[in-house]
Amino acid sequence: MTRGVVLACFHDEWEVLLDSGETVRCSVRARHFADMDSEEKLLAPGDRVMVAVPDESDAFVIEERLPRDTVLSRLRPRMKREVEQVIVANADQLVAVAPLVSPELNRRLLDRYLVIAEDAELQSVVVFNKIDLLDEEQWRPHARAYERAGYAVVPTCALDGRGVDDLRRQLGGKVSVFAGPSGAGKSSLLNALEPGLGIRVREVSQATNKGKHTTSNVTLFSLGGGTLVADTPGFRELGFWRIHADDLDLLFPEFADYITECKFTGCRHSPEPGCAVKAAVEAGDVDAERYESYIKLLEELGG
Repeated sequence: MTRGVVLACFHDEWEVLLDSGETVRCSVRARHFADMDSEEKLLAPGDRVMVAVPDESDAFVIEERLPRDTVLSRLRPRMKREVEQVIVANADQLVAVAPLVSPELNRRLLDRYLVIAEDAELQSVVVFNKIDLLDEEQWRPHARAYERAGYAVVPTCALDGRGVDDLRRQLGGKVSVFAGPSGAGKSSLLNALEPGLGIRVREVSQATNKGKHTTSNVTLFSLGGGTLVADTPGFRELGFWRIHADDLDLLFPEFADYITECKFTGCRHSPEPGCAVKAAVEAGDVDAERYESYIKLLEELGG
């Protein structure tokens, strides 16, 4: 028996990076997962597993899935009932790549990523990419807003390498999930981190569209030294998995100092009088655009 981590899930086999550094294709001893709700929940990229090699066969077999520390999930689309789809297991952090231009910065989408990461109890790194296309005074206020909210912020330019070393340090020894809209420059950043990595990510994405992957659509890539990164195709359409309106304010970390000061218990920080969060926004202590994202998401959740 040896330990490994699942890199990708296919219809009938799983790609696993063993502790030895070898990457192998595995079948699964399904009887060990008999108590799970569905095959979709058997394994996900990032799952830590125990792998055995039968004495008289070259086939590697996953014998056990080890307990998960974190789960990044979404509401599976096109289903009439709520079904959890695990995107990545045991991730340490979300790397939200937000282009400043081409396409235009979309802070609503960025805040959606961060809320999902907060709910999954993941750290988050905000990457403002393409800083070469704007003067610093144009993008720096956005960076300050997220720094004040408690997030690590890394401004980058994949073309000239600015910020790439800072980003590499943020990734070191961790399992990181990259998310960002089409055109954000994720492939260019991945290529700057490791030449050819962006191409490999794109090839996997194209293979996924041809039906070779399961519906998770995610592959982990090893950068060595325990550093793993995953791209997340289709993350824009990520449906909230059991995030409730009552809990949304807890997923905006900069609200924490004000929530207990609201006049009414259970304040939604929208129409209620005596709201300390709204007062903080008006005083400039909480970023107004972050607050607007909260209101939009609250409406989406029926709050």
